[in-house]
This record gives sequence, C-alpha cells and structure tokens, in this order.
Amino acid sequence: MTFSELGHNPPGEIVTDDLLAVSLLDITWRPEVVRTLLGSRKQELSRLLAAIPQDVDLWEASDEALADIDLIWKTLMSIEGIGSASASKLLARKRPRICPISDSLVRDAVDVPGRTCDVLRCLLQDPQARADVELLRPDIAGTVSLLRILDVALWVSHSKSAVAQQVRKEAGLPPL
Repeated sequence: MTFSELGHNPPGEIVTDDLLAVSLLDITWRPEVVRTLLGSRKQELSRLLAAIPQDVDLWEASDEALADIDLIWKTLMSIEGIGSASASKLLARKRPRICPISDSLVRDAVDVPGRTCDVLRCLLQDPQARADVELLRPDIAGTVSLLRILDVALWVSHSKSAVAQQVRKEAGLPPL
C-alpha cells in the first residue's frame, strides 16, 4: 500500500516521492540517476509520460499505448544506473493500471519467454483470470490497481525473502 499511496504522485512528472516509493521495493538510486531523473531528463520524461494513458488497464490498452510505454522504457533504460527492475517499478508507480512490475521474481514466476508485459496482458484479457486476482484483494487495498495485487501475489508466492515467508506463514500457506 505504501508504494502506491506514499506522498505526492503527479501523473505527468517524476518527483522525489516516486523515487522514495520505488526504493520501498528494494531499489537503490545512485545520486547521478536521481539528478538525471529529477533534473537533466525531467522534461523529456514528463513529455513521454504524458503520452501514456492514466485511465486504461493493461488488458484494454491499445498497441499505440504499449508503444508509448516501450518508448519511455527505452529512454529510462538508456540512463546509466537504471535497469529493468528499477525502470518497471518506476513506471508501475506512474501508471499502475497499465505498467506491470517486471523484475527477476516476476519474470521467473511467469516463466514464459518474451516480455512480461505481453504475457500479463494476455492473461488478464481473460475475465476469469482478472476475477481470480481480484479475489486476492484485501479490504485495505480498495484503490490499488489489479496489477499491483497480482504483483504482490506473485511476490508472496515466489519470493524466498524472510518477509515473504512470514507473510506466507501468517496466511497459512506452506513455505517455499
């Protein structure tokens, strides 16, 4: 919940609260990356963000919207010090309904060759799959995107971290 709700999250720009929220998902920002995101490339990234719809879910997204996501993805990845996990987590913060998190844990959990975004888009086009994910939503997560619910479910189900194991135990799930 903190990732989604922390501080100020203006849809058209990357701000310090976004970087702090992403750091809660185990991302460390190097000083030169922070300066680049909040300074020298801020306007370019704001322009690219503006092209991505805020009110569209991944499974309903047009190919054009996904192409716009690819463009900002490539731009973020061109910044030295930003990898696929940090880029996807930052985009998930800025566009939580259309940009899934794609880190090594999610890629391993999905276990299908190709872009994680395409795999999840295909999966979530099935209304029953969306309903199944929705059943996992806790009461306190009323406004969180379905993609974030899916991400947390994948993390709890596949992470070997002590925190994930504790959550599994509290939920009555067997350890990994």
